[in-house]
Amino acid sequence: MTEMSKKEIKNFLMQGTLTGKATVKKDGSPHVIPIWFMLDESNSGDINNIIFTTNSTSVKAKNIQHNNRVSICVDDQTPPFSFVTIFGNAKIHHSKQNELLKWATKIAQRYMGKSNAEAYGRRNSGEGEVLVRVKPTRIIVEKDLAGWD
Repeated sequence: MTEMSKKEIKNFLMQGTLTGKATVKKDGSPHVIPIWFMLDESNSGDINNIIFTTNSTSVKAKNIQHNNRVSICVDDQTPPFSFVTIFGNAKIHHSKQNELLKWATKIAQRYMGKSNAEAYGRRNSGEGEVLVRVKPTRIIVEKDLAGWD
């Protein structure tokens, strides 16, 4: 097992269609569900906010409203296996439609491809949808878990 540089972490988090998972339920237990996400790369030197959309009535949104602490684990399920777990504080933003559409479309392009980005962006920025920003407070990383070195 070896660690990753900040650049490697950012590249890992943004590769392909890996999903992130997890919030905390009202009773304190984990709620693990895949999320489509993007990194806010407005400051290229750091791992900035993780951004995703969800419906304001979803379990994720309700969990965040009750307890804004989240953990997001992103893992590569192909050998030699790697993961990044981000601990942070989430904040729900009832964004203006154009801001929500912008992020929903960027996220959709990553996961559904350029040809479907606009349609999924509109779908995921409709009535009741919100933007969630997770500010990392701690990051745990391991790469090449099954490596021999």
